[in-house]
Amino acid sequence: MVRSPSPRTTWGPPGVDCSSPSNAATRESEMRRPCQRLWAGAAGATFNRREPRRTDALSKLTVGLCRRKTKIDGYFLFAGVSMTDAESVAPKNRFCDLVMKGGITSGVVYPPAIFALAGQYRFKNIGGTSAGAIAAAITAAAEFQRRVTGSMDGFRRVEQLPDALGTTDGSGNTQLLRLFQPDRPCRRPFRILIGSLNAGGTFRRIGKVILSCLTSYWLATMFSLIASLLVWWQWQSPHAAAFTLVLTLPSFIGLLLYFDLTRAVVGNGYGLCKGMTTTPKAGPALTPWLHARIQEAAGLALDQPLTFGDLWDAPGAPPTQPNNATGARSIDLRMFTTNLSHGRPYIFPHTESTARLFYQHDELAPYLPPEVMRWIDDHGLEYAPNPGSPGSDPTVEKAMKLGLREIPPPGSFPVLLAARMSLSFPVLFAAVPLWAIDYEDPRPERDFRRCLFSDGGISSNFPIHLFDGLAPNWPTFGINLEDKLEGHPNMTFLPQHYLDGIADRWTRFDQAKKSASKMGGFLISIVSAMQNWNDNMLSRMPGVRDRVVRVRLNKKEGGMNLNMEKDLITEVAKRGGTAAQELITKFLGPAPPSGWDGWSSQRWIRRDVLVRALSEKVSGLEQALGPSVPYSKSYSSLTTLATSSAPPGHRAPLTPPQAAALTLLTAALDAVTTAFSASSSQYSNDPLPEPDFRVRPPL
Repeated sequence: MVRSPSPRTTWGPPGVDCSSPSNAATRESEMRRPCQRLWAGAAGATFNRREPRRTDALSKLTVGLCRRKTKIDGYFLFAGVSMTDAESVAPKNRFCDLVMKGGITSGVVYPPAIFALAGQYRFKNIGGTSAGAIAAAITAAAEFQRRVTGSMDGFRRVEQLPDALGTTDGSGNTQLLRLFQPDRPCRRPFRILIGSLNAGGTFRRIGKVILSCLTSYWLATMFSLIASLLVWWQWQSPHAAAFTLVLTLPSFIGLLLYFDLTRAVVGNGYGLCKGMTTTPKAGPALTPWLHARIQEAAGLALDQPLTFGDLWDAPGAPPTQPNNATGARSIDLRMFTTNLSHGRPYIFPHTESTARLFYQHDELAPYLPPEVMRWIDDHGLEYAPNPGSPGSDPTVEKAMKLGLREIPPPGSFPVLLAARMSLSFPVLFAAVPLWAIDYEDPRPERDFRRCLFSDGGISSNFPIHLFDGLAPNWPTFGINLEDKLEGHPNMTFLPQHYLDGIADRWTRFDQAKKSASKMGGFLISIVSAMQNWNDNMLSRMPGVRDRVVRVRLNKKEGGMNLNMEKDLITEVAKRGGTAAQELITKFLGPAPPSGWDGWSSQRWIRRDVLVRALSEKVSGLEQALGPSVPYSKSYSSLTTLATSSAPPGHRAPLTPPQAAALTLLTAALDAVTTAFSASSSQYSNDPLPEPDFRVRPPL
């Protein structure tokens, strides 16, 4: 039960009435400092000049609460929920990671799963792609509010999302469908797309597409009918009239569709929807809707966008990674997107110093709510060439001519924009434009080129590896999405034994009854193999498959089924709760008679995989570190050389302390290899499939 504030209790400094609509600017500025002290006492945070992001994060939250007319009386209240009543049963030192797969509307699976897991764990690392990135962003926002206030209100809002997405308007369209609003030049192709949804088969889908073309391009349809009637009236020949109709109708519609696809869609960023509201009576479109959900879950005002720095500096970091550790992130949110211009994935927050990104205000503004665009403008950086590589970058004048500014630093980058960049399903959503330096040009001619960022699922639709280290300190759960298997009534699956889940999954496209369906399935399977081969192989590995729960979907569920009805949305969402409960039961439930509970099994398998992978590499490493590599200088002589001449990747020669440290590190590696060589043959360890240990990019 929520406590009522006592008459003597005030929210803010004396003389400031938080509920008063007047003097908003004064109230906001005066509220920051005392409220920061209150939040510090509640969350155990420390405020000083060395922690600017945390102070900013909590002051933003405080201002957001003040605007909601929330008061305090011994307890912290948020949106009518007391900290005491809302506190979850999850211990403050029990953490988990969560990675969620992309799948457009399949994302309705995630809210119940997130809420169930939040009751038992605190989220440390959260990642996802496309629809999984949306769920990850809202999860991180809700965890931020819990860390700061202790309230589960953000997670309760997450749990209610499927019901909200199932609400219908006067036309019977769900909120889910109304999130997808085409920009004006692309409305006709969008109507064709919507008309083809939920078709029962290939020929029925073709029939729906034809019907949608006739109604979307009704002027061309009418003109063709009129032309055929005139031919009939002139020559009294039904055959000539039919021939005219067959000739003109597909020609006119095809010509208009061609222009819409090659001009309207291309001019709209290669997509039908930018994500912003174009039909106000339908309610908010995806991006403003998502912005509101993120801010609600975090407890922040709309004009104070949640940033990655807010998450990094939230209180309550694991004791193994204190908040003041160098580079530590209390809540680590990561999302995949695909830079089509570079032909590779990017992870946001973007921290690659060798791949700086820039933006044009007028080009980016149509993709974002005004308050988020203002934040980006306020925190974006003026362009300056890299001082460490004189003459390597374009001049300041070139950036000014193009109106370019560098995107905000990672800590100030809005979570919303990263989520929108990850959810850019090709053609359905417009690619997000940013700019980069083209280093392929000769130095004096180097310039900026536009980059288009599309859906993260193009590169990795289920990046379960995002947070994996050599050995886990807490479990990293994955929620995967797959088609329902014939003959398997269960709609969720979590491996319970070591060899469960090791088998390959099948697309089975060649089992379709109709040849047209087989050809369509063949083409789709080619794209799927290019897109998902790495994720599919990782999901079979020991130490991975046992922590990934699979949620199965029928053909008319999730994916491109934008017009799912409310009951179907609810049914699909329930599977997410079931999936989370399976994870909770396995990893937190009573241990079986063998004593190997889920978490103990996970830790043992991960160590086995590490030992086996290292054992396979140490023999070659032992030889490579030694002094007798043919036609090569020894590492000791190379270290000596490095003290007089800067080695590759260094700007200056090594100092004596650096050289001594490197010698000790090399000796430690040599000792490890010697120990492994002596002991690995004594331990039988055969993980299936066979793991490998190699250096590769962090993606």
